[in-house]
Amino acid sequence: MSMLKNVLHTLATLFLLFQAMTQVVVAAEPAPGEALYLARCASCHSVADGTSAQRLEKAPSLDEMRQMSADRVFFSMLSGMMKSQAAGLGYPEMGAITMFASAGTQPGFVPETASMCTDRDIDLQPVVAGWGFDDRSTRSLGTQQTTLSEKNISSLRLKWAFALPGTSELRSQPVVTTDTLFAGASSGHVFALDRFTGCVKWHTATPLRTSLTLGQLQQDGVQRAALFFGDSSGSVTALDAASGKVIWRVGVGLFDATMLTGAVVQHGAVLIVPISSAEVGLAADPAYECCRTHGGVRALDANTGAVLWTHHMTADAEKTTKSSSDVQLWGPSGVPVWATPTIDAGRGVVYVGTGENYSSPTSDRSDSIVALDLKTGAERWAFQAHTGDAYNTACDQVPPGPNCPKENGPDFDFGAAVVITTDSRGRELLLAGQKSGDVYALDPDAAGKVVWHRQLGAGSKLGGVHWGIAVAEGRVYVPIADPPFPIPGYEPKPGVHALSLDDGKVLWEHPLERGCTTDLMTYFQRDKLYPDCSFYFGPSAAPTVLPGVLVIGGLDGRIRALDSRTGAELWTFETVKEFVTVNGIAGHGGSIDAGGAIAAGNMLYIQSGYSQFAQLPGNVLLGFEAQ
Repeated sequence: MSMLKNVLHTLATLFLLFQAMTQVVVAAEPAPGEALYLARCASCHSVADGTSAQRLEKAPSLDEMRQMSADRVFFSMLSGMMKSQAAGLGYPEMGAITMFASAGTQPGFVPETASMCTDRDIDLQPVVAGWGFDDRSTRSLGTQQTTLSEKNISSLRLKWAFALPGTSELRSQPVVTTDTLFAGASSGHVFALDRFTGCVKWHTATPLRTSLTLGQLQQDGVQRAALFFGDSSGSVTALDAASGKVIWRVGVGLFDATMLTGAVVQHGAVLIVPISSAEVGLAADPAYECCRTHGGVRALDANTGAVLWTHHMTADAEKTTKSSSDVQLWGPSGVPVWATPTIDAGRGVVYVGTGENYSSPTSDRSDSIVALDLKTGAERWAFQAHTGDAYNTACDQVPPGPNCPKENGPDFDFGAAVVITTDSRGRELLLAGQKSGDVYALDPDAAGKVVWHRQLGAGSKLGGVHWGIAVAEGRVYVPIADPPFPIPGYEPKPGVHALSLDDGKVLWEHPLERGCTTDLMTYFQRDKLYPDCSFYFGPSAAPTVLPGVLVIGGLDGRIRALDSRTGAELWTFETVKEFVTVNGIAGHGGSIDAGGAIAAGNMLYIQSGYSQFAQLPGNVLLGFEAQ
């Protein structure tokens, strides 16, 4: 019944979109959406002539939205981050804004016949099956997965480019088997591609937000390879990896504003789902009652999607005070789980990192590493790295909006997956990177006691460690994003660091420089989608370790391969340009964020484009081959 309800909900949403846009087409006014956009949207995004003087740091510009699909823009107003801004609008008005602000790509998109593979067989033997690459989330690939190394990495050449439709933000890290690469677009598409040529084996239109996980489930006594992922509306989907058909889809949201960000991970017949919340953005509206939602973790039966247990990261919110706009405030709230969980099968534990509170009062599980019992979801222990952190996007307004809590940050999430590893003494450690620029080694057998700690960056709302760290051969690889914000006393240190696993000692550093001149005001007021100089340039995406090589992607769109022992640069490639794509859709690279590179055999794959936070939009998946 729950599956049927979700299917009906999806169909109803698409029908409403079609109905709204149909009504807009027959309206008398030539551009009914422009006036509504200016009234409801431009103060946070950009005005209709493309300038961005009023634009919020975390809101995509109008030009960037015009690369997004219509269904994504419509969903953001109907149920997503822009729900409060669209309050009081009917379907025709939301449809009008959608027509004005989006690319217009419809959910009915199908690949061109010319881009389909002749041979569509799929070998389902996994090479890279999930976010962390292995069950310890090390993000390290060895000789069993790839032939790439420091000896041949410089011979990489672009073999093919594939454009993902209706999107300007590539956040879903692909997975790969011996012959197939599965990729997803947040516009609502999943593809099975021939990993050697980029042709399409199958395509499915489906809601999607998180990275993909390739696993197994059983139905009617038959074992099937499945792709698991979550979406913006708080649902998890199981897709048949051989055919692309939906096996089940279930809602796992704790609240209406629940969304899913970190990847779903599998352990046996159990799926672990991290739960975050869109309220961090909804709070920018002065009329919004901030904030009543919080993050958590849910365990599902992989075969059916049934909920097995639920863990809430804070107590239910209660009324507190009123804002300066005389709007009721609530708390505690927030503590989202943005990061992908890591499963410690030996200890029967799942580790997750948490983010900040969204409103006052602050609680004792924000900015923490939390260990949960794998069977019951009960808390085993928690380590809180930073206390008193409350933030939402009302704090980004100048001056801060009424819903900005008195703490006003610092917003120091643990957004990177916890890594399980073993030092040279045979001692197991948990490694955790934070947006504060800190890296912690914790003892899993001593309730998360700190073994060593190293601060590498200045940290900020968009600084420090974002999406991940990596571990291989006794070294910890830490990318520090640290944008060069003009903040008094703030000394950004963007770059990559290699630490000793034993004690956190810095073994080498590879600082990054922009290499061109711009400033924040110039960048935000630009009249070009792709400026000559990107303000952002640091490494925010999760790193990838290959034999003798560390691969990192930059927010300026540059891929770098470094010698993992010395930090010396071995190969680089600029992705911020147009590409001729194998599927015939216009393709352009941009910022590299979220999921990092993956490798299989002699090929390296990376996605380019990320329009959040005023970064550089794009829509290309690139396949490189060593010569």
